[in-house]
Amino acid sequence: MIITSDIKIALLGVSHWHVPLYLSGLPENSVVAVSDENEAIASEYAMKYRCPGYQDYRKMLMEAKPDFVFAFAPHYQMKAVADYLIDSKIAFSMEKPAGLNGKEVESLYHKAEQKGVFCAIPFVWRYSDTVNDLKNKYLTTDILHMSYKFIAGPPSRYLNTSKWMLSSETAGGGCMTNLGVHFIDMALFLTDSRCADTLSSIYQCASEYDIETYASSMLRMESGASLLLESGYAYPMSEDSKRENRWTIVTKNGYYVLAENNLAIREYGSTPTNELVNTDSDVYYSIFTKTTLDDFMNSRKPRASLSEMLVVRNILDEMNRKATGK
Repeated sequence: MIITSDIKIALLGVSHWHVPLYLSGLPENSVVAVSDENEAIASEYAMKYRCPGYQDYRKMLMEAKPDFVFAFAPHYQMKAVADYLIDSKIAFSMEKPAGLNGKEVESLYHKAEQKGVFCAIPFVWRYSDTVNDLKNKYLTTDILHMSYKFIAGPPSRYLNTSKWMLSSETAGGGCMTNLGVHFIDMALFLTDSRCADTLSSIYQCASEYDIETYASSMLRMESGASLLLESGYAYPMSEDSKRENRWTIVTKNGYYVLAENNLAIREYGSTPTNELVNTDSDVYYSIFTKTTLDDFMNSRKPRASLSEMLVVRNILDEMNRKATGK
């Protein structure tokens, strides 16, 4: 059995903007190699972890021989990276959406199952006390409707390190592909649904980039619950405010609103109450990192895998078709 303090971890694609969110969850002295096509950024992380830095992730994997890889890549490169990791039988985590379309993710899913390779997907809300308490403690009757609004900063924030995010050809889409997928998965999780029908989808493009910057979709979950999902690159960011994140859930028993680290509970026949909850997803990436490594080392399946990613990716594909007519 691999001991936590001895596990050898490689970070693949460290220029990705999600990487800093993971780092506090890594065991001390566990990073043995890093890679990125941007040599300067690879060197920066190599200095940070006092380990070799590579431009070519294949060379890194062959020389460093890690036990586990946290993989980050431009969306159009994700399938090739994941294929290589699976063929090499290296356990890994892959940032969403794991591929440009459902066909790519389906191929990865079947290959990982066939070869028995561990792959975790950071649908981080599944790893949060907030959502698990919602599911197991607060929502005591069937969900009828969910409304999720997650609006982040403008697309220009990707120019420095991830310009590929600003093209549908290399990213596969804009705000719904990047942000909305978390809430598609959360809706599936909270309603114990395995699929959903997309009833309508409208995308707005309000920048010079070839991606949607505001998106609205209406879905019917397998459970019968409806979902209204809004995502966007539209929020004017500041030092003390970086996004809007607001959820409304309607059940047979009442009405629940989550925003600004507060859960407002309004149930029939009961006094309204408020509970302190964490609605900032950033803090859950380190929890995902720790939990994923623990699951791997104890031969448990991840809470979110390529199986869950495939369901979400197929729903996202249908949302994109409804919005673009393609």
